Amino acid sequence: MAKDILGEAGLHFDELNKLRVLDPEVTQQTIELKEECKDFVDKIGQFQKIVGGLIELVDQLAKEAENEKMKVSG
Repeated sequence: MAKDILGEAGLHFDELNKLRVLDPEVTQQTIELKEECKDFVDKIGQFQKIVGGLIELVDQLAKEAENEKMKVSG
């Protein structure tokens, strides 16, 4: 009964019987979301590295193609 009254007031007890403002389920969902966001940021970082390498490669190929054009026309 006391837990129901506290729950209605937005207060909850965690597994250590500490009083919390957030519902334990919401807290768990928040932790999971934080972990998913970290994974997403890591994957975006890897993607940026791959794309950066691809851009460098295309730039090198463009320079080589331009050099070959100069040789042919010169």
